[in-house]
Amino acid sequence: MAKERIARHGNTDRLARRLVQIGFLFLFLLPLFPFVYRHVASQPLPDYASWLLPWDPLLALGNILKGNFSALILGAPLLLLSLSLLLGRFFCGWVCPLGTMIDLVHPLAFWKGKKSTRPKRLSDRRNSRFRYWLLVLILSGSLLSIKALGWFDPLVIFSRAATAAVVNLLASPQTLERGGLTYFSLLFLAILGLELWQPRFWCRHICPQGALLSLVTRFSLLNRHVSTACSGCEMCKRVCPMDAIPADAHNTDYTDCTFCLECEAVCPEGGIRFGFGPLALAKWQPAAQSASAGKIERRQGSYTAANGIPGKGLTRRQFLQGTAAAAAGLVLMPLTRLEPRRLPLRPPGALLEAQFLDMCIACQECIRVCPTHGLQAAFLQSGLSGLGMPVLVPRLGGCSLGISCTHLCQQVCPVDAILPVNPQDFKIGRAKVDHTLCLAWDQGVKCLVCVEACQYHAAIPHQGRVVVDASKCVGCGFCESGCPVPGSAIHVLRDDDSVI
Repeated sequence: MAKERIARHGNTDRLARRLVQIGFLFLFLLPLFPFVYRHVASQPLPDYASWLLPWDPLLALGNILKGNFSALILGAPLLLLSLSLLLGRFFCGWVCPLGTMIDLVHPLAFWKGKKSTRPKRLSDRRNSRFRYWLLVLILSGSLLSIKALGWFDPLVIFSRAATAAVVNLLASPQTLERGGLTYFSLLFLAILGLELWQPRFWCRHICPQGALLSLVTRFSLLNRHVSTACSGCEMCKRVCPMDAIPADAHNTDYTDCTFCLECEAVCPEGGIRFGFGPLALAKWQPAAQSASAGKIERRQGSYTAANGIPGKGLTRRQFLQGTAAAAAGLVLMPLTRLEPRRLPLRPPGALLEAQFLDMCIACQECIRVCPTHGLQAAFLQSGLSGLGMPVLVPRLGGCSLGISCTHLCQQVCPVDAILPVNPQDFKIGRAKVDHTLCLAWDQGVKCLVCVEACQYHAAIPHQGRVVVDASKCVGCGFCESGCPVPGSAIHVLRDDDSVI
């Protein structure tokens, strides 16, 4: 009866964790609800900025290294790091939406059910240090460009994939050809696919966010306690998805432990609990501080008895690897700008093209809130370096800044790649009429659709034909979106349209 009660307690804790994960997942997806509601009900609803990215410590640190200190105003990343010092990697195990999606996908690997109880080889228990070198590479590269943050930050990856799935596909199937499902969304699917191969592969070997949190969580005040009732069956070690039990049940690597409670639920003796400091009962002992800790240290050698983390410090080889990663980050970021590319239309207030490519992380928050859906994820319009970044596609929708939009794209940008702009002064480009396609110019048809669509009175009828007043045109694109000619006979181009 006692064992049954213990098993029920462990399963209850595990269910509570799953409910917390799903609750946070819906909370982070909530900003997408206004778009879905407007699309389904055709009624206006105010948009919300992301509730996830402002908490991102990796994104905040990259911003700071790039010279943008706005992330410190909210203080949310610092609060998350402080909580991690207290609660360990709770964010990875209980809050992170990408981690939640990984856990939800894990049961699909049904063919691995019988293999989960097999003992693991020592090589299977070693998590890669590559995530730390990737962290060094990204942060060193942030001195020049924070582009790599958009490639590897798990919170940005999730935000971008959710936007691509809900906004791009729901708004217009045409975006499939324009980058709605580009490398970035495929990366999200690849991360989930890796879960079918090895549990939490992304978290254990690649995730730079987890590596950053690990630098703090090794001092976690929340501990895993194992009682003297432990029979040494190693079931906890076999089911740990993070391989955070490197030696035996009494040893825990807090740089990897996400407090998922899997070990507590599977323990046949009910000998595992989690708490702050020593528990009230004398039989409970913090992991890696038991009587067998000395044996663990002598047997494994690579883990300290004090905290269960790599215990030989930074070796010369590791130092050289870190130096090489930092140098690579400084070298690779400028190389992404060497390819020739045509300057695309950017959101109003966007930085100069070179600066924009350095700052934009392709989170696609601006695409989500664009009221006309004119902002789309780029595919190859601006080269590989601009993949997934926002471009204005006037054929799908013009820019309504100063008309019905209060510059929402600037308000939700988490990296200040889009600056405030006076609606009276903004200019995206200039419209040009293709006389060979225009019905009025080529066939003499009295078509004035672009004239009626122009919000700035820049399209002017002249002797039955349309001309554009360059001094009035701001490149909003409504003329292009309204043109009845297939593919449009009027196109918005940047005034500095060129290849760089």
